[in-house]
Amino acid sequence: MSLKLLFICTGNTCRSPMAEGLAQEMFGDAVQVSSAGIEAWEGTEASSYALEVLKERNVDLSRHRSRKIRAELLAEADWIIPMTQAQEKVLRHSFPQYEQKTKYLGSWGEQKRDIRDPWSGSLEVYRETAWEISELLNALKSHLALTDD
Repeated sequence: MSLKLLFICTGNTCRSPMAEGLAQEMFGDAVQVSSAGIEAWEGTEASSYALEVLKERNVDLSRHRSRKIRAELLAEADWIIPMTQAQEKVLRHSFPQYEQKTKYLGSWGEQKRDIRDPWSGSLEVYRETAWEISELLNALKSHLALTDD
C-alpha cells in the first residue's frame, strides 16, 4: 500500500493541482497524490497558466477538476499538506482529528516558507510558483525517504 498525500490550497485550481501533478511526476508509483481546496468550487479546471507551466514540464493537468475538502478525503490521506501556514491553521481548527497529519509544504524543509498564490499573476509568476513547489517537494521527498525505485 503506497503513501497517500493530499495537497490543499484555497480554490484547488493553481497551487494544489500543480503540487499534485509535480509530486506524481517526482514520486511516481511510490505515492498516491490528490488535491482539494478549502474554498473550492467543485468541477473547475486548473487555471490556464497552471496547465501551461506544467505542460512545459511534461506534466498534464488537463483532467484536473477542483474539489472541496471533505472529511473523507482528509481521513484517507497519510499526510495533509496545505500550501500555507494559514491554511494549515484553518485545517487544524476545522478538522482537529487530523491535526497530527497536517503539515504545510514549506515546513518540511529548512526554509519554512509559504507558497504564495499565483492567482491572477503572470505566466512568469506561475513558473516561479511551480519552481518553489518543486523545491519544497524535494525536501518532502527527502524527509519521507522516498526513492525513485
